[in-house]
Amino acid sequence: MRATTRCLLILIGFTVSVSCVVAKDVDSKRAKRSLDSVFSKSPGKARDKEIAKLEGDTLDEVAGIEARAHALTLQTTPPKKLPKLEEAFEGALNYEYEVRSKRANYKTFALLDLPPGYTKDKPAPLLIGLHSALGTAWRELVALRASGSALADHPMRDCIVACPNAINRGSTSEDPRENPPGIHEYFGWGPKREGIDSVFNLLDKLIAEYNIDRERIYLEGGPGMGSEAVFHLTMLRPSQFAAICVRDSLPPLYYTELEPKADLEELRKAGTLGEQKVVFPWVECYRNTPIFWVQGDDDRKYPTAHARQARDAMKAAGATVEYTEYEGGHASGPTGLVTKALRGCLGCKRTTLPVAVSARSVRDDSASLGNNRNYWVEITSQSFEDKKGEWAYEILAGGTVTVTANKAENTLTIVSDGVREIRVYLTDELLYLDKEIKLIVNGKERSLAVTRDLQVLAETANVFAGTGEAFTAVLSITT
Repeated sequence: MRATTRCLLILIGFTVSVSCVVAKDVDSKRAKRSLDSVFSKSPGKARDKEIAKLEGDTLDEVAGIEARAHALTLQTTPPKKLPKLEEAFEGALNYEYEVRSKRANYKTFALLDLPPGYTKDKPAPLLIGLHSALGTAWRELVALRASGSALADHPMRDCIVACPNAINRGSTSEDPRENPPGIHEYFGWGPKREGIDSVFNLLDKLIAEYNIDRERIYLEGGPGMGSEAVFHLTMLRPSQFAAICVRDSLPPLYYTELEPKADLEELRKAGTLGEQKVVFPWVECYRNTPIFWVQGDDDRKYPTAHARQARDAMKAAGATVEYTEYEGGHASGPTGLVTKALRGCLGCKRTTLPVAVSARSVRDDSASLGNNRNYWVEITSQSFEDKKGEWAYEILAGGTVTVTANKAENTLTIVSDGVREIRVYLTDELLYLDKEIKLIVNGKERSLAVTRDLQVLAETANVFAGTGEAFTAVLSITT
């Protein structure tokens, strides 16, 4: 999110600088008119100017609650018209879009299925399906269609289904157009930024051009590459998805006793990869995203022993995991099991304002469209000790922080690891903002007070429109 970084730097100024503007309370009617004026402008400089005019405007509890509800409504105004789509084949729609890369912009496509009778006036759930290393957009769409048609009342029938085609399968060049085809982990969808951006650009464009139900956005992946990417992408935007469906894969990990250039394929062929020691960092980030996972009981490519270890780590971190094993090796699971898992996934709605969240750091040279934010907690500075050129820095993301809001005691409890500074966005649903807040940071207590700020509300409603979030106060906290 390039715009996010720019806008949130502005927010830092709101919270740490002394303003010469005298603070004044505004009522809900004036606040709503101001928000209308902000959202009447197209995103960019014109909207930023409207937001700047709100400096010093504060809100009481009633005005804050009503203005925030109004801001959330403005975020989800349906588009005036739908984009034109050309039919590809077999009823699928060919949706071309641009991917913005570090070195080049280029066109790619996704195949779309629209639900029967879809109109711009009714919010529709969105399911994005990522194909495997041996798959294509068409093959993944066919597989999803088969799952959806297996049950007459399958919730996928109500979804917009989008299956993008991976730009490349290589793992070397920064410009994916220069990469030869090949199968190397899941580089078709990341972790190189081109693969990540190809998914997030699609998601952002569909949200802008369609009336998407932001409480029901889902990721699904094919065996291996597709599901590995789903795990990874969900960590980069943990507040975006209502649930994910994966099979025959593993979340982000590293092997603690293997050299960086170790040949994993040789260990897989020998059937010994599952014996290696492995660590699954950042599983806390799944705390508010239910996972529906199908895995073979004799998978050697993504070892079943490691899948069980990851499942247990997720559950210990408080995540909801529906894990099902079938009898067989990698990518041999029956359609019925996948259908059942997908149905469970699509039956979930996003938790709009969880009281406990964990955020993961993203390294400085990471995907442009990932972020360090999970709902109302954002990491602004990490204390990762390795140098940028070292393998650990290039592969791993950094630290984590968990923040819990207890409204009954008006307390924020923060536990951090490898994080230097965070930003916490607040609303009256999380804490009593008119009262003193007790802050407990890694066991040390202090007290603080916050002010509801109309400018913060307008800015967060603008920047976080894609996830349907807005906040009335913000704190910068050194951990």
